[in-house]
Amino acid sequence: MADWNSAQYLKYEKERTQPAIDLANRISLDNPKRIIDVGCGPGNSTRVLASKFSDAYILGVDKSENMISSAKMNYPNLDFKLCDISSEISSLDRDFDIVFSNACIQWVPNHKILLKELVGLLSKG
Repeated sequence: MADWNSAQYLKYEKERTQPAIDLANRISLDNPKRIIDVGCGPGNSTRVLASKFSDAYILGVDKSENMISSAKMNYPNLDFKLCDISSEISSLDRDFDIVFSNACIQWVPNHKILLKELVGLLSKG
């Protein structure tokens, strides 16, 4: 698959960000310490999480080099990492309080395994 184009993606930033806002507003956990944004794209959803959980460490991951470059440029105060969760999920830490993904999981095959691995990224308890 060709790499995603962040400039094209961000032409509709408002429309693409609103679902992330809606989803983040459904999170009822108070004071999470660590959050991972899986499929962060150009960082707009990671920014939403950072606004809502200003005291948390937030890591945005995406398999697109173009998207991660854009995220790092647009939000230099946040952390982003290139990571294909369909094959590199084991390279991630396993101590997150929230695993967030707005519009990524549908692109990853084998949901039975993927969901188990995503749950495995959560801190014990």
